[in-house]
Amino acid sequence: MKLTKMKRKYADRRGWRRIISSHTRKKQFMWPNFHGEAVLIQFNEIKAPLSVVYGGVRTKTVDQNYSWLQLFPAETPQFVLTAMFNAKHRLVQCYFDVIHQVGRDEQGTPWFDDLYLDLILFPNHKLYLVDEDELNEALENDIITPEMYEKAWRTAHRLMQFIKKDPEHFLALVREVRATFPH
Repeated sequence: MKLTKMKRKYADRRGWRRIISSHTRKKQFMWPNFHGEAVLIQFNEIKAPLSVVYGGVRTKTVDQNYSWLQLFPAETPQFVLTAMFNAKHRLVQCYFDVIHQVGRDEQGTPWFDDLYLDLILFPNHKLYLVDEDELNEALENDIITPEMYEKAWRTAHRLMQFIKKDPEHFLALVREVRATFPH
């Protein structure tokens, strides 16, 4: 699929045909380790499960009663973190979207403009950098500027360095925030 414009992703995952029914809850946090908004989307009914493969391991990220917790940092956000939980509320993976900007629609639903480069962190501390090809394609097709391209790489490298030093930081944070939402 050829990229033609920057991807804008909404916290409620509107337009995702895989979802038959879901519900979304939002909370603001002013914790020492997270200041921003958390959005939990609970997948009640879906058309089909979704699995992905990283490092030769297949991981289910969407199924009935799975939930995604999205963290939108308040101060100069450079990434949005989506933590995927299975039906038993166990963390499956953390997915970091490197972003250009965040905003809200008329109903107050948060969104972000994706800079294509992503990181995936698993509970066993395995870390993957993905979608470099999409970032390169976005630059080649003038969807992003050279400055945005450099920003994406700087953000990804800083985030990878931070995670490698303290892989439990984000894993503990998403579990702690997820526990504040009803099951």
